[in-house]
Amino acid sequence: MNLGKRGEEIARKYFEELGFELAAENYRFERAETDLIVKDDSKKLIVFVEVKTRRNKKYGEPEESISEKKVQQLIKSAQGFVMMNPQYEDYEKRFDVASIMITGGKEELRHLENVI
Repeated sequence: MNLGKRGEEIARKYFEELGFELAAENYRFERAETDLIVKDDSKKLIVFVEVKTRRNKKYGEPEESISEKKVQQLIKSAQGFVMMNPQYEDYEKRFDVASIMITGGKEELRHLENVI
């Protein structure tokens, strides 16, 4: 399993442990993609999650690699998802980052809420 897929699996399990349910994985709308879309129907909350996974900090923290272009793609993907799934129109929307470091077989996840 490649590093990105491993990170997405770690993040998916983390959000499920928080009580979220997976709504979509690697959701694409036109050219924009969101790694994970999770929801909590009881709270009427949907979260669009960008997962960034690294093996070292040579280029900084994983979340530091999120460009302004990627932010715009996340927003576009989220808008497309809601447009194609109107049952989520009245849900609160949130953009989170799952920042994951995997070093020496050890996994560390930092969850950053409301990044946009």
